[in-house]
Amino acid sequence: MFADTPVSRLAALALFAELAPAELDVLARGAQPRRLAAGELLWLAGDRAGVFAVIESGIVEIRQTTVEGEGIVVGLFRAGEAIGLPAALEGGVFPGDAVAMAGVVEVLAIRADALRAALADSVAVGRAVNRALLEHTAALRAKIDIVSAGSVPRRLAALMRYLIARFGRPTESGTVLVEVSLAREDIAQLVSARVETVIRILSRWQKAGWLANRAGGIEVLREDMLRRIT
Repeated sequence: MFADTPVSRLAALALFAELAPAELDVLARGAQPRRLAAGELLWLAGDRAGVFAVIESGIVEIRQTTVEGEGIVVGLFRAGEAIGLPAALEGGVFPGDAVAMAGVVEVLAIRADALRAALADSVAVGRAVNRALLEHTAALRAKIDIVSAGSVPRRLAALMRYLIARFGRPTESGTVLVEVSLAREDIAQLVSARVETVIRILSRWQKAGWLANRAGGIEVLREDMLRRIT
């Protein structure tokens, strides 16, 4: 259960942990909680960036559409991270769709004018924004690192290592459960490969006992084998 008021919900986020109550109050005046079902849009590419959002629970994927009409996953963002912040600060439009992934996603959508008002009066808010921008850049940079890893097996292994680091949870049996439900098409987009190729490689890894499909994600049984593919 989340706290009842926007101020207490903001205070519960690591991003705003250093802010004083008065600083939180300025942001809270422009904060609106939202609950999204899997596949629901938070915003569309091209929408005016009048807000940014901080994820309270769940995972949001940012997608862009190529000139050929193909959807491309450019980043996955988890609880505690901000999305849409660069566009909101610039006062422009969102460059990609923000889509809730499997399960229920809870976010706090904060108006850009409330953010600017808080920034004008607070050094601490500025530090929080800088941290959020660095995290955002790192999440987008990961896509570049993955697609530049080499062959498709290497790219897939790099993606799995990335998912383990960001979304993995150790199990009692010593394996790792990656609680992200990605369709094979999403995985193919993240590694810039054909869906058929991705399916073939993942099937081989499953037969070898490295991975297993689980409800709501993937269980990594042999992380050591994935780390050998470099």
